[in-house]
Amino acid sequence: MSTVKGTSVRCFVAIEIPKPIQALLKPVQTHLQSLGKSAGASHRDGVLSPIRKASWTKSGNFHLTLKFLGDVHSEAVGAVSEAVQNIAATQSPFSIQFGGIGAFPSLARPRVIWVGIKHGAAIVSHLAKTVNLELKPLGFPTDNRFHPHLTLGRLRSPINLQPLKSVLRKYDTIDEATVRVNEITVMQSQLHPNGAIYKPLNVCHFSTRN
Repeated sequence: MSTVKGTSVRCFVAIEIPKPIQALLKPVQTHLQSLGKSAGASHRDGVLSPIRKASWTKSGNFHLTLKFLGDVHSEAVGAVSEAVQNIAATQSPFSIQFGGIGAFPSLARPRVIWVGIKHGAAIVSHLAKTVNLELKPLGFPTDNRFHPHLTLGRLRSPINLQPLKSVLRKYDTIDEATVRVNEITVMQSQLHPNGAIYKPLNVCHFSTRN
């Protein structure tokens, strides 16, 4: 992180996902890449289907984002970390289970394909709301559109996945995709031509006394 006066840091607040859980999502992505033909995409002359022409999240880069902060002045990062630490100090550990495939804005017109939370979504949403409220006095706008998810991929052009809804139900439950959440992290996002690189700026551990 740069400490030069006047510089900024692109960052967000997130729940980090253990590598073994991230590895469980790779076969899900591989399966999704193969679904274009079933959805009626054009494969003439060997042209790849739109769903395969996508930017897929690399293993190691999955995060459950609670709030994207954007470019934050380096002088303000400490205040952000302190605010998030205050939240963590009042939060007890909890568990979440991933499952269910969806898309933004919809399966019929997907731009972002994601896996949702089968169990624990309410507490994650409450945590995100708390982060919003705690950071509002620091000048960050409140985002009321939060939907807990992990982004699997971003489509470069849409393809109607609605006909495949019954196939996607295979992932309503993903075996062993359960995470025990003990902390939240202020993350730095460094954009590079080959993809973003993420660096934890401050890991805020939950209280074990609540």
